[in-house]
Amino acid sequence: MYTPKDFENWKRFAQGTWGHDYHPELKPDSNTVVMNPHKGLSNFWTGDAAIQLRQYGVETIILYGMSANMCIESHARDAIENGFDLIIVADATAAAGDAAYEAALTNFEFLAHEVVTTKQIMKRLRSAKE
Repeated sequence: MYTPKDFENWKRFAQGTWGHDYHPELKPDSNTVVMNPHKGLSNFWTGDAAIQLRQYGVETIILYGMSANMCIESHARDAIENGFDLIIVADATAAAGDAAYEAALTNFEFLAHEVVTTKQIMKRLRSAKE
């Protein structure tokens, strides 16, 4: 897990700073599992992803984040290797430049069961709640 020492020099993504909070429409509710942070490229190797997801009976992962060609792609590969169904939200995923983003999108099409937009996944999640 991260310690206060890890965050001493961080300017972003530390709790209470700009860039840390969730998009308002994607903010976790009381029914959402939030896993511990990872320090490598995938929580399946350096965190508790597989354990948490299996304990809760999760079969499908909706994946999005800030590093398409690194963390997101690494998590995607590991999720598939661990037997999970995978949906990637392409427009809620960033990268270090257009080339990295486009390369990741190409790989997402091969890795994920579906690649969707935020609007598409939000519509599905809302209808699933009803």
